[in-house]
Amino acid sequence: MKTQISFMTSLFKSGERKQDAASDRLLGEDLALWFAGRSKDVEFAFGTPVQSQTGWSESASAAGEEFTLGFEIVHGSVGSDYAEWNINIGKAGRMFTAKDSEIRSRLCDHVHNVLRDSRHVREIQWAD
Repeated sequence: MKTQISFMTSLFKSGERKQDAASDRLLGEDLALWFAGRSKDVEFAFGTPVQSQTGWSESASAAGEEFTLGFEIVHGSVGSDYAEWNINIGKAGRMFTAKDSEIRSRLCDHVHNVLRDSRHVREIQWAD
């Protein structure tokens, strides 16, 4: 089951090469805001990005189901001109199960399409 998508881009602030891993959580707000801006007029309602333990997150909801999108940089690419980023997709309040909904599948498709449609995003890969 898809729970994380990674990609490479130079669109977002990637920090400084020698910063410690704890500072990574400060990065990703611009990614979260960019994603929300590209998600207008879709079936999902997106919340305001908030700082989380590993980066930034925002809520996404549709048809009574709530999800959380987590935006984070891969520590090894901090400070890079072409950084690697992750978007983690979670179910608000619980873990995913094998019987997850069609809405979750459409959210994954939406995330993939937003990334794919940007000419500045490369190497898009899903992981479990």
